[in-house]
Amino acid sequence: MYMQGLRQSRNILIQLVVALVLIIALGAYFSDVLTLIYSAKQPTTAGLALNGLIIVLFLFAIFRIVVLLIFYDREEQALARFRANLDQQRHDLLESVPPASIIAIRLEIMENMRLQHAPIHHQALAATLVAHESTRTALIRFIHNILILCGVLGTIISLSIALLGASSLLEKAVSSTGMGMVIHGMSTALSTTMTAVICYLFITYFYSALQNVQTRIMGSVELMTSTRLLPMYQVTEEAVTRHALDMVREAHLLVQSLNEKVNAIDLQSINESIDRTTAQSQLQHEEMLGQLRMLSSLLKAGFRLRKSD
Repeated sequence: MYMQGLRQSRNILIQLVVALVLIIALGAYFSDVLTLIYSAKQPTTAGLALNGLIIVLFLFAIFRIVVLLIFYDREEQALARFRANLDQQRHDLLESVPPASIIAIRLEIMENMRLQHAPIHHQALAATLVAHESTRTALIRFIHNILILCGVLGTIISLSIALLGASSLLEKAVSSTGMGMVIHGMSTALSTTMTAVICYLFITYFYSALQNVQTRIMGSVELMTSTRLLPMYQVTEEAVTRHALDMVREAHLLVQSLNEKVNAIDLQSINESIDRTTAQSQLQHEEMLGQLRMLSSLLKAGFRLRKSD
């Protein structure tokens, strides 16, 4: 229940690697077309600079996504180990759990609050965790938001170059330089927009997948806290009342079980056993009386006493 979709981070990492390999393979296959679009007969380096900026931002975001996926994969493993320790009721719940993991830090906080006899506010702990984890994706979120704007910026700059070429073309109707600048500006606008859109789609998919992993892990931590840790570290009036009711219920079940066992005994067998014991006692009593009479007769005969004596 806690860890459905275990090692989801690893699966997304595999998808990311496959997608990058596929993009590289497609780029190599269509290298002639890409060379024609991006670098063939370019009068200026504006296109390379703009596309390079987009690619650098894209690589920064991908690197950060990979780092966070590796981090959350370790968190998933730590949660699995911690849950196993809980299920096995081990004395050290953090056995084989990294001390810097989210669940280890949560357990340490709750232990410190218990030692200080402070009330544990689960809502505050959850809000703090969400705020802390959201800072990890700040760079990715920033790049994701500006990636399309970089494409728009490249388009605007490229159109400006095209307008300069058109102006030179109008001044000199036979100027080949002006026509080259127009073509260069239009092709640069196309290439920067295409690069930005492709990178944006790629980042959007894996950023969403990273957010899903992050949300799932935080949800697992909060669920484990509310269902397993809070009952261990926080004592409330409701918890004491429920515990007392459970004890009364268990005592009632025990009494019922004893009554059932008593009723299950064969009462007829008990009566027969009592009758046999009574008969044996009566027989022994009669034998003892007979022996006493015999002893009395012997004594009288020995001392030559009269029967009246």
